[in-house]
Amino acid sequence: MKNQNLSITVLILMFIFSCNSEKKSKQVASYEYEEEQVEMSDELRSKVPEWVVKGKICYGLVVQIDSNKNPVKGKTIKAKVIEIQRDAIKMKALESVSLVEVEGCTKMGLNKGDVWDEKDGDFYLTKQAAISALKEKGLYSTSDKITID
Repeated sequence: MKNQNLSITVLILMFIFSCNSEKKSKQVASYEYEEEQVEMSDELRSKVPEWVVKGKICYGLVVQIDSNKNPVKGKTIKAKVIEIQRDAIKMKALESVSLVEVEGCTKMGLNKGDVWDEKDGDFYLTKQAAISALKEKGLYSTSDKITID
């Protein structure tokens, strides 16, 4: 008698779970996802070259500013475009760049793997083009402390 009750209970539970999973399968199959297409704002588009696309490896500028928001000096950084947003381009550093060589100062530049939003449109296909831009702005420093991992 106990075996018969156990068998009936197991059959009932199996029936309940099979009905439940069938309902979930239908729900998953009917799920629709609309990917939102994000486009750059007109203001950002005017600053960014046409060749900037997701996955592109290029060079950017890391600029040190003083307390009055004036640029002091800068260096180039190799980076990858990881996402294009409406008001910024999300970039990932492919090398570490330090602007100030001060003992105990750990955040005066970018480390490999750091991510930032580029809003100024400082994108260059070559390192030399980025250096030229720094020279034009009077920010180029020849004492580069760059580590490429």
